[in-house]
Amino acid sequence: MNTAPPLSRARIYDLIYALAARDGRHKTLFGNTAPLARAAFENGLCGTAFPELWFELPLAGEPWFDLHMLVAHDDRYELASFAGLGGVYAHALDWFATSEDTRQLALSFDTGRGSVDKPAIQLLLERRSVDAARGFLTAAGRANLTDAYRSFIRAMPSAWYACYLGVFPARTSKDCEVRANWVRVECIVGHELPHAYAPDAELLRAHLEQVGLLELGDTLIPRVQELARSSFPLEFQFDVDADGGAMPTFSASLRFSVKDWLSASQRAAIDQQWQRAQDWGLADDRWHQLAGTVYANRVAFAGKSARLYCYPAFIKLRWRDGEPLDAKAYLIAGTT
Repeated sequence: MNTAPPLSRARIYDLIYALAARDGRHKTLFGNTAPLARAAFENGLCGTAFPELWFELPLAGEPWFDLHMLVAHDDRYELASFAGLGGVYAHALDWFATSEDTRQLALSFDTGRGSVDKPAIQLLLERRSVDAARGFLTAAGRANLTDAYRSFIRAMPSAWYACYLGVFPARTSKDCEVRANWVRVECIVGHELPHAYAPDAELLRAHLEQVGLLELGDTLIPRVQELARSSFPLEFQFDVDADGGAMPTFSASLRFSVKDWLSASQRAAIDQQWQRAQDWGLADDRWHQLAGTVYANRVAFAGKSARLYCYPAFIKLRWRDGEPLDAKAYLIAGTT
């Protein structure tokens, strides 16, 4: 009779990271962040399920990564807590355990900056719900931003869907009152709207100005139009101030699916997005190694097995005050 214990979550994490970072990618893509990310992972554990992981990687400069951990309603979180976090993190988890219209709760650790205990908190919504947003902001200690969120949602084009919002508890008023008093909002652009943006710069400009993004510079509009010409879903990210208007930092992302990576034509289209970022001076040639992070492996350990997966799911471009800032890749990983 096989009495071997099941895989521990720590061991599963180690295997997921090792498979993604093998063949030298630990140096060229992930840098020296692994020990900090491992500590952050331990701090962010809750319940009994294994979280969905996102590895956020810059596409130029020194390699490093930030770690995102997402928990879902598949597990029960009543009477559970994040292993190494209390305060607003515990309040947010308690609220999430019984919330409605929500999909996932995320912790985003700035491990690339050395932080393992003060992550951002993000809520991924199942559907449009100001009530869910209000409950989350209250639990996360930012109830004062509910009106700002509501104002932004009312101002944005009806074809946009606000899929998540996030706050940053570590950025308090002693850092900067303005930085503390804002909420991050991610918007999925409606299915047909990218086709409208691609040939119509003025429509794109009008929609961004509609939510308060006024400094657009020379590259933002034409480069977002290039993204809109692709076949991949388009998303916009805004930092929203206390008055409900967009702050100067703006991001545009394309999302890739597992099926995209398995299709030769879509894989070529994905490579085109990385190459374009390099042509724009926002990436170097490290993007060629991202394909090596794709896997779906069954791994045996102590008489048990788990199916582990990883794939690059996003490319994100950022601007600040209309000037290009950087480009990043996001890997999604986990176990089934």
